[in-house]
Amino acid sequence: NVNDYVQLGKYEDIAVTVDKTSIENQLVDDKIAEDIENNTTYSEVSRGAVDGDQILVTYVATSSGSQSTGLSNTDGVTMILGKDKLGLDIEELDEALYGMKAGETKVMVIDLPETYSNTVYAGTKVVFELTVQTVSQPNVPMLTNAYVKETFGYDTIEEYRASVKDSLASTIDSKVDDEIQKQVLSTLQDTCKVSGYPDTLLSTLRDTNQSKEEYCQQLYGMSYDDFIKKSAAQQLIMEAIVKDQKFSMREYDYKGDLDGFAGDNGYSDENAFVEKFGKDSVVKAMLVQKAQDYVIEHA
Repeated sequence: NVNDYVQLGKYEDIAVTVDKTSIENQLVDDKIAEDIENNTTYSEVSRGAVDGDQILVTYVATSSGSQSTGLSNTDGVTMILGKDKLGLDIEELDEALYGMKAGETKVMVIDLPETYSNTVYAGTKVVFELTVQTVSQPNVPMLTNAYVKETFGYDTIEEYRASVKDSLASTIDSKVDDEIQKQVLSTLQDTCKVSGYPDTLLSTLRDTNQSKEEYCQQLYGMSYDDFIKKSAAQQLIMEAIVKDQKFSMREYDYKGDLDGFAGDNGYSDENAFVEKFGKDSVVKAMLVQKAQDYVIEHA
């Protein structure tokens, strides 16, 4: 009984303020920065590598006296220092590239942890020989009227920005809608009182969000446990709204909406979706989505 856990507050006419201009400007600035990066050229230099340089690196790994092909790359990796990684998930190697000049080699002995991603070499001692083949500094275009005219065919920076804004119209609208939803749902949790969480709900949420445990702080700015409880609170509040509004799901509507709902949840096959979660759980999730849509539409 969801009423044992939730005391509903105001869930209609929630007022939030979203700065569309700020979102718009950020997206336009990001796209212009991407365009400039795509038009950046590189010139080889003889100095040591620094942030932003493009370098070509080869590396050979040796374990127990034999070359480890799974950790070696003799063809070379082209990367932007400070932005890209070698792809070995070994921070010491990425850091060692700073200051290296073209033709320079470093030999490093790394004790790989038992939890290393490449299980063949996890818990072993590996010798890495890094060689920087080339170091190239970036030639970043300056955003001027002359640059946008030559590169994109617009007479002024303002015309160029306007064209970028037009091309991002649907993305801007989507980001604004996302921010509205985020703020409305956050405000909703502040207006409703959740006194506890059913163990079965917490367990289900942990099972379905295992992949987010490692990155929770980075993605959501909160601990994994806080994320699970926040997700549980939202689920319970929505279930309480379903009950309060007496929302129901007819078989006709269920069948008509199932394909789209499965697709929204990453399943191209609606039958596989239902088989994995069960019809009752899917119907419940559809009703919860209906409650969330109701809250957003009435905000």
